[in-house]
Amino acid sequence: MTFEKVAVDYGKESETDKDGNYSITITIGLKDSRDKIPPFSKDITVVSNNSMTGFAVDVQRKQAIDDFINDFNK
Repeated sequence: MTFEKVAVDYGKESETDKDGNYSITITIGLKDSRDKIPPFSKDITVVSNNSMTGFAVDVQRKQAIDDFINDFNK
């Protein structure tokens, strides 16, 4: 059984800690490619740092979503 991403929702970013790190919870909507089970969602948390550019944070978050889906489908 494989799952497809059908939606992505970005939550509110956390406050920055003393080291410049902050996190966001990303909710990924998934559906079974064969429609055997109802759609559902999973949350992942991605930690970034203020030293990263906005572009780097975007790439990091996209990669985290892609990695999650690949791992989930193993």
